[in-house]
Amino acid sequence: MPHRPPDAAPLGGRPLGGEVNWAAFPWPDPVDCDEARILKALRAVVEPSRHDGSDARTLVRYAVGNDHRGSLYPAAVAMTEQLLLVAKEHPGEPRRTALSVLEDWWSSFAPERGFESYVDAAGARVAVIPAIVQRMTAAITLLSDIAADASDPAAVEPARHLLTVIPFGWGSWVDKNGVVRLPDDHGR
Repeated sequence: MPHRPPDAAPLGGRPLGGEVNWAAFPWPDPVDCDEARILKALRAVVEPSRHDGSDARTLVRYAVGNDHRGSLYPAAVAMTEQLLLVAKEHPGEPRRTALSVLEDWWSSFAPERGFESYVDAAGARVAVIPAIVQRMTAAITLLSDIAADASDPAAVEPARHLLTVIPFGWGSWVDKNGVVRLPDDHGR
């Protein structure tokens, strides 16, 4: 039976991320809000291809942030939801990639200076990092299921790492020896 790539349009024919109003988020520069680039990055997570010109993790990190500076734009809140949807619905490489991006963000990214919060459509002020933390915390059951799923070994490690660091807060990470490092350990 030939392998069929996961469906990149799980929402009634709309592409993954197509229901998000990406332009509603503040961007450091208006050209940074490139919906086609954002949707391409999500498609690359779900359907990895050598034609993307970069790995899917990098595409996602540049789509809603500045990978060189390790910064996130407010749209990373919505991207977190999309990546968790990928982790839930698309086992294998897509799941591993989605969780790896979230692990990268958790361990070493910060909001872009001046974009630490934004006002949502309802008029409420939303702080970027606490909003991502809330979504990740709400996904603990999903992460636990993935971490226990021996049939998807590529995703087990990033799921376990996220489960390990979430209680320690944003900026913590698991080093190569399996030791949890806290935000103030980055220089060591």
